[in-house]
Amino acid sequence: MNLLKLISINVEENEKENFRKNILIDNLRRGKVFTEVVISLEIILSLIDIVTSVLKVHDKFLFNEYLFMYLFMIFINIVFLIFIEKNQCICTKTDCNIKKGELGLIIYITLIMVWGSCISLMDQGLYGQLMAFMMNMITVSVIFYLDTKKLLIPFSISVLLLFFGLPFFQKSTDILIGHYVNLSVFCVETFIVSRILYLNYYNDFKSKELLKKANEKLQELTLIDELTGIPNRRSFNNFIDFAYEFNLKEDSTISIIMMDIDYFKQYNDNYGHSAGDKVLISVAQKINSIAKDHGNFVARFGGEEFILAAIDTMEQKILNIAEIIRTSILNLKIPHDSSKVAKYISISLGISTAKVKNKDDIFKCIELADKALYVAKAEGRNCFKNINCYLGEKEN
Repeated sequence: MNLLKLISINVEENEKENFRKNILIDNLRRGKVFTEVVISLEIILSLIDIVTSVLKVHDKFLFNEYLFMYLFMIFINIVFLIFIEKNQCICTKTDCNIKKGELGLIIYITLIMVWGSCISLMDQGLYGQLMAFMMNMITVSVIFYLDTKKLLIPFSISVLLLFFGLPFFQKSTDILIGHYVNLSVFCVETFIVSRILYLNYYNDFKSKELLKKANEKLQELTLIDELTGIPNRRSFNNFIDFAYEFNLKEDSTISIIMMDIDYFKQYNDNYGHSAGDKVLISVAQKINSIAKDHGNFVARFGGEEFILAAIDTMEQKILNIAEIIRTSILNLKIPHDSSKVAKYISISLGISTAKVKNKDDIFKCIELADKALYVAKAEGRNCFKNINCYLGEKEN
């Protein structure tokens, strides 16, 4: 593995914000578990320190100094735990304050690593070990994922403190040289391990993002009509479910416009299915454009049929939209010699509006719109008919 690639892991520009947010959330989640473990451990060490101090188990052990360090570690972790509780929920929302979260995390990591350096310096008078520092460095490298620049802040401060402080606490030259050799090797190895873990995290993140995008694309394809490029019937059903769940309130209304291209079978017989497909595309795109302009949802319902849904829209506006669709399709001026109502492609429309108290009211409204469409086709086509099913049946 290329060492330079490990040190400088370049996150793609379009992924930076999302990646930073994801890694911060994961760091805070892991950090919460870590702080709880550390607090428990330091409480136990504090109690042991107090008991051994009372019993005077060891004359040279710095009971008060170590107790202060244990209590200080507990304090650091309690503060960070509070910080996590306040910021973890923020970081699950779109207004995540990433910089604040990252700054708090770096300060915490720096403090616990400096704490480890101080404990290791204190240990020189009794044990002559660097265990506290080494354990903290391993823990930080494994539990927290930070980019190289951020990681170097706690690493550098704690290592420099230990490096320059050791001669004042360790009087043995041989032990001191051994510490420096071991410290140098350990820091390099730990840093490389942290970079490998960070790179693996990023690669895993990229894989998940690619899978997510692929699933979204697949979902999108299953909801879009392949020929016309507008939503399909499944998409319309999803829209109805969503509208009923979130948009429709008490006394809300839904308006449905069912549409059918006039004499489309005859058009296919006369001009061919390839030309018929082009007509479907043109008509679908025009209806979809009009629906979007008015904030409505339209889908291909099947064959040459289309359906439009409008939430809480005035009846007159729905009638106006229907007329706009009818005239716009006619104004496409697609020749249709087999039509009995116009020399161009035309469309018939059935309209229904209903108050929605339950989902059955929506399906009833669709059925009535379909009946209105049947009336429009029976009475000459290239027109619309309206059945208003909450004011009593009424045809226009």
